[in-house]
Amino acid sequence: MKSRRVGWIDLLKGYGIILVFLGHTTLINQYIDHYIFSFHMPLFFFLAGFFYKDSSTIKFRDFVLEKTNTRLIPYFTFGALTYCIWLLPILLRKFEIYEGLTSIPESLFVKPLLGMFYGVGDSNWLPHNGLLWFLACLFITEIIFFFVKKISGANLSIFLLCLLGCGVLGYIDSLYFPTRPPFGVDIALTAVVFYGFGSLLKKHLLKIDVGLAIAFLCISLGGILAFANNRVDMNFNKYGNFFLFYISSALSILGYIILFKRMPMNRFMSYVGSNSLVFYLLQNVGFFLINILLFLLLKIRIHEISPNLIYAFIYVILAILVIFPFVFLIKKKVPIMIHGFSK
Repeated sequence: MKSRRVGWIDLLKGYGIILVFLGHTTLINQYIDHYIFSFHMPLFFFLAGFFYKDSSTIKFRDFVLEKTNTRLIPYFTFGALTYCIWLLPILLRKFEIYEGLTSIPESLFVKPLLGMFYGVGDSNWLPHNGLLWFLACLFITEIIFFFVKKISGANLSIFLLCLLGCGVLGYIDSLYFPTRPPFGVDIALTAVVFYGFGSLLKKHLLKIDVGLAIAFLCISLGGILAFANNRVDMNFNKYGNFFLFYISSALSILGYIILFKRMPMNRFMSYVGSNSLVFYLLQNVGFFLINILLFLLLKIRIHEISPNLIYAFIYVILAILVIFPFVFLIKKKVPIMIHGFSK
């Protein structure tokens, strides 16, 4: 029996994917980049918490096995797939068909494979697909949250104190411990705060029904506080001011939830949102294919174009469209790649 999907959540996730794609192009200016990064990844951790299932009666071993199936199988299968695709432009460069943005790494064949077992999303360890960091970090986040729930039980005060403690530890780590632990353990201390509140507030937010004025007020305040803060980047464990980060992210997330609950259904956005994992992990494939087509057909090199939001949207939509066949094939032919990751 298939689980019922919540339409506005799919729309919101589709919007989040577009923001992720925009944030990784060279076609947006620093202000749009600053705004997107202030909340887009906290949003996905928050929405992941929406689908947390009570684990009070589950043994830790069984919980880890379940999360291995739903998080690590996609992590390693998409890691292997995108590694193979990542090799293509390197071969194409040799025949002067494609011009890459970076030089060829010396440890071309070995380090990315080792990097998948390290799980840190930078160009040194995951040059073939730095976006994999989210799944690795989500796996650790859910393990941390398992223990938060075990410790707090039904006691809300202890639950909130645990989340506060994780948030403070994560922030201290971001300031004073530059060495990155495996699988985004450092980021997970921050991510679990959003995941936890997603789980806690799910029932209330599913029922909430307020006017659009509240949505725009939250989004506006979230944006103002985001620009009062330094640029945020969860992948690199950078949050700026502790209070500005959490408050601006929370306001933006709340505002967009209220907004998208009132949005009319859109098949394109809904499809992207309902398959957000595949689109997210294949972002670089979409960019690569569009880059090739633009160069072969129009001799355009994306990195040579000045920032332009209209061009950025067109580029992102084209990249998403070319991923559609991959999504269809993966769901129909190799569903094990997204085994259990229905939300």
